[in-house]
Amino acid sequence: MSRFLSFICLLCCLPGFILPGTGHASTASVATLGVGKTIYTGGLTADGAIEYFLGVPFAQPPVGELRWQPPQPLAAEPGTVPALHFAPACEQGPHMVKWYRDVVASFGGDPATFGAPEVSEDCLYLNIWKPARTGSTPLPVLVFIHGGSNKGGWSYEPNYIGENLARRGLVVVTIAYRLGVFGFFAHPELRDANFALLDQIAALQWLRDNIAAAGGDAGNVTVMGESAGASDIDFLLASPPAAGLFRRVIHESAGWAVIGRTTGEAHRLRGSELQQRVLGAGGSIEQLRKVPADEILRAAESVYEGHSFDPVVDGKTLPVPVKDALLAQDFPAVDLLIGSNADEWLMYLDKDQSIEDWMLENLAPAQIKAVKSVLPADDDPAQVQDMLISAYNFVCPSMYLADQVSRRGGRSWFYYFSRVREGELAQSMGAYHGAELPYVFNTHDDWLPTGEVDRELTGKIMDYWVNFARSGDPNGPGLYPWPRFDRKAGTVLKLDAAISAQAHESLGLCNILMPVAR
Repeated sequence: MSRFLSFICLLCCLPGFILPGTGHASTASVATLGVGKTIYTGGLTADGAIEYFLGVPFAQPPVGELRWQPPQPLAAEPGTVPALHFAPACEQGPHMVKWYRDVVASFGGDPATFGAPEVSEDCLYLNIWKPARTGSTPLPVLVFIHGGSNKGGWSYEPNYIGENLARRGLVVVTIAYRLGVFGFFAHPELRDANFALLDQIAALQWLRDNIAAAGGDAGNVTVMGESAGASDIDFLLASPPAAGLFRRVIHESAGWAVIGRTTGEAHRLRGSELQQRVLGAGGSIEQLRKVPADEILRAAESVYEGHSFDPVVDGKTLPVPVKDALLAQDFPAVDLLIGSNADEWLMYLDKDQSIEDWMLENLAPAQIKAVKSVLPADDDPAQVQDMLISAYNFVCPSMYLADQVSRRGGRSWFYYFSRVREGELAQSMGAYHGAELPYVFNTHDDWLPTGEVDRELTGKIMDYWVNFARSGDPNGPGLYPWPRFDRKAGTVLKLDAAISAQAHESLGLCNILMPVAR
């Protein structure tokens, strides 16, 4: 299915293009969504089961003088507005397109089948998929925040199409947010920072106020993110303006927000450097806002090289670091479904860096000695290094978060995705970063070897995720029992050809790298 959707990415922003994939109608608008005085006209799948509304605005475009300002409320737009087209992706470089093409090539596919979307600063839009006949009972709402290192990605990548999840009785929403230097910019002349986080909050506020029109329950919202999208949810948990906007969290393959990778001061220094690089000495923020976006982006590629685009403490959207908020239990009580994949770091390993070098760079001497005592003996050093770095960046901070959520009064459920596709090329990739997404959305790309085992696992994963969005408990009839997470036991649900509950293989490492908090 997704080769077709990849082709859509080449076309979806062209004038007059209407999403025809996965059964979507390509004729006249047949679905309507009333939001205030605006009537959005969307589409209906060929079988009549799912309505979709694409490119629905949730805030004023952050362009020109609005650049590096909080998102502004939408102006009332009475009348009928078409919602059949995906909006342009937020301004970005080639980072995410290159990532996808590399993965396609690694599985023996043709990288040229994955196309780049149109990009723009006018990008604060969301997409909605909903059952056509919802009845009188409001449906759970699942809001997906995409990944991409917070500098790339878009809300309608091939694996984020929400139709198949919506078929299981959810209202599925995917949102955009400003990226890179446009969304994660700080400067001594600015009072505000964390513009991307503010965008995400604005989208959630729009949904709180309007999702009932799509049959959704504003009191039963689950935010789901993968990679940087999941990391951003950690910041939303610690952000007072986001309180009350969601009830549950699905957190896939992240956790570094708990560790903390950058500071407001580091952001401001880079912002000043960018201003000087573009304008020379004496330039102002007002002048920088008038510089074309592509020129800003080119300068930022060198100024922000090696920099992590994360939200930072600003005293407003983020009063304290995430870890401090968790430790103080100063965050809303939520239910949490969280986990990561077996080989998160395998594709990112630096062939010139030994495991010894990595440990010297990242761990204290006492930790190094303890880590060496629990690392498995393996003939493949890359597998051992992948396990250690994946634990450091993903597993251990996720366990910390799950434990703190449980202490706060929420329920935590931890998974470990280890399914590796069939074939020699797939074996070399392992259960890579992002490998679970086609199972969650049921959007398996044609270049991915997908057998009956994968399709059965897809159905089970979707059942777990949908059950959780409905009630905060992923368990249900016909599913392997998923025990609640207990930090000391480290019990997780292993998602593979055979599903089982067991202690996480990195529990010993996490007891060293990030022990139980008291």
